[in-house]
Amino acid sequence: MSTPKVLTATDPTFDVGEGVIWDGRAQLVRWVDILEGRVLAGRLTEDRIDIVDDRHFGQTVGAVALAEDGGLLVAAAHGLATVSPNGDVSFGPDLEEFVAPNGRGPWRMNDGIVDPQGRFLVGTLSLEDGSAGPHNEVLLRISPDGSIEVLRTGLGMSNGLGFSPDGLTVFHVDTLAGSLSAHSYSAGTFDTDEPWVTIIEDFTDSADGITVDASGDLWIAFWGGSRVARYLPNGHPLGELHVNAKQPTCVGFVGESLNRLAITSALLGLGTVNDDSGALFVSDVGVEGKHEYRWMGSTISPSW
Repeated sequence: MSTPKVLTATDPTFDVGEGVIWDGRAQLVRWVDILEGRVLAGRLTEDRIDIVDDRHFGQTVGAVALAEDGGLLVAAAHGLATVSPNGDVSFGPDLEEFVAPNGRGPWRMNDGIVDPQGRFLVGTLSLEDGSAGPHNEVLLRISPDGSIEVLRTGLGMSNGLGFSPDGLTVFHVDTLAGSLSAHSYSAGTFDTDEPWVTIIEDFTDSADGITVDASGDLWIAFWGGSRVARYLPNGHPLGELHVNAKQPTCVGFVGESLNRLAITSALLGLGTVNDDSGALFVSDVGVEGKHEYRWMGSTISPSW
């Protein structure tokens, strides 16, 4: 892979920018600022992303997804929230019983993605110091009717999720384990007895958000590494981009042709900042992404 320029597309103001996706119907870039509880949208014009909507949820927001009815689905602190097409916000029930049936320390929802059938996959992370201890995090799948399945347990920190172009493989990052894994996927029951296949387990930096391009290659943002790397689905490295931010957090293809890679980053925990940490970035990487799947549940009359 050549090394295209990575251009700063916004002011460096986001505490933990994350979850960047393209809304093709609205022609908007959407992302979240997790700890600030913000769900944002911006207009991509050449090399800039100008904010046109900024919603504050009053709690953490781990991810934003598109809904088929034109609204948005949000991974709020302990459950889902919806934003209807006319802007009405509704919060769903607390999902603590599925995340920690026997109790646990503080936690929140983290990265999420809609699957080919319009269901939402979302994982958890611990908010306690020393979170590299017991691996208690889970990956959930929530259907439009509100039913919930636990797809994976024993995670250190559930993070980036992506699907192969045919939708038959799901990829998943466990940041604390330093691993990227894959599992078969279909419209039917998820086979929890089938082991996840570890593709990479020796990341030198903290793997965070991921996306999969139209050819099936994976792009991974590395918190603490000032870089985004590209891999074949088998984990073979194809190259990387330098990002002028210490903590890149997530990647997603944006633009009308899905031919630009957007990258979020974080200011969290940094002292003196000598780069553009906290900004969004864009890069012409010479490949195209694929459209995000849409939540098939209602954001006008949610299941709850």
